[in-house]
Amino acid sequence: MKIKDLMKKPIVIEHDMMLSDAAKLMTKYSISSLLIVNDGEVLGIITYHDLVRNFGESKKVSEVMTRKVVSVKEGDKLQSAIEILREKEIGVFPVLNSKGKLVGILDSKDILKSWDNEDYIID
Repeated sequence: MKIKDLMKKPIVIEHDMMLSDAAKLMTKYSISSLLIVNDGEVLGIITYHDLVRNFGESKKVSEVMTRKVVSVKEGDKLQSAIEILREKEIGVFPVLNSKGKLVGILDSKDILKSWDNEDYIID
């Protein structure tokens, strides 16, 4: 199974969005992370945990976002994302195309959903 088979459309935001507005978006769409993107390139990621750590503070997303984002390629096998998930305990991956532009998002919930697929067995 390929990453592109499980990825979803990401919700992207601007780096100058306030944390309170990011929290509203996460709540509205029942998601746990948002990607900060400029011209198709991922600048950072903000997660539910980032919001909890900064709860009640009047800050911009750019002040707390993770800038060193681990991404995966849409054509890679799902196994590559699972290896990163195990090794680095990262639960959300921006998915990039061959030109390095954002095309999707993959999270640990998506990966777990594949577990019951008979076509996918970890060796």
